[in-house]
Amino acid sequence: MQYFELVVSVILKKDIPFASSYEFISNLISRAMFDDPRFKELHKENTFKFYTFCSFYPLEKSKVYQKGRVYITNIRSLSADFILSLKRLLSYTSYPIKIVSIEMKMHEYHPISELITLTPAIATVSDKCWTKDDGIILLRDRVHVNALKKYRTYFGEMVEPEDNFIEYIRQTNQKPIKIPYKNTSLVGNKLVLGVKPDEVSQKLAFTALGTGILEKNSLGMGYCYAK
Repeated sequence: MQYFELVVSVILKKDIPFASSYEFISNLISRAMFDDPRFKELHKENTFKFYTFCSFYPLEKSKVYQKGRVYITNIRSLSADFILSLKRLLSYTSYPIKIVSIEMKMHEYHPISELITLTPAIATVSDKCWTKDDGIILLRDRVHVNALKKYRTYFGEMVEPEDNFIEYIRQTNQKPIKIPYKNTSLVGNKLVLGVKPDEVSQKLAFTALGTGILEKNSLGMGYCYAK
C-alpha cells in the first residue's frame, strides 16, 4: 500500500479568507481535472474521489491569505496516475494563482498509532452534519464504515473486521467549525483517533490517511496526519 502527495507552492493573485480557502483550492483542483477527459468524468460521478488536501500554510494571524505571498498546500491520493496527471495539469492552470513549484512524494505503508485531523472532518447524519448531540460513538462508527468502504472500493475485498479499527476517539474543538461552501456552510470537527495494532485496522487507518476520513474529502475535509 502507498499513497502519493503533491506539495504545491503558489503565489496568490488575490486575498483569500482562511474560511474560503477550502473551496478555493477545491475549485483549483476541479478546474485542472476538467482539462483531462478521464478526470472530468470522475469529478461528475457520485463516488469516492480518493483524494484530499490541506488548506494553505503558513496561516496568517489575520486569517486572510495575502495577495502576492507564497503559500503551500498538500494534495494526497491513493492513485499515482491521478497525482502525476494533476501535477501536469496544475502546471498550466489559469486559476488566479502562480505556481511556484510542485513536488511529488510517495509514502509507503507504515504503522500508525494515531490519526489527527488537520482539517475539519464531516459526517452526514439524517441530512445534516454530525454534531456532539449525535454522540461520539456514532461518529466513531461512521469513520470505520467509511474507511472500510474506501478500502474495498479501491483495493478490493477485505474480510469483515471483527471490531472497529478505532481504539479511541476524541473531539478537540470546543465549538463546531463552519466552512463556507457555495451558498451554505458545512459543519465539521477536529478529531484524534487511536488506531488498533492489528493488520486490518492498520490498513484501514492507512487508507484514511491517504484519502481523508469521513466525507467531503475533495473539499479538503478530513485531511489528517499520523503518529
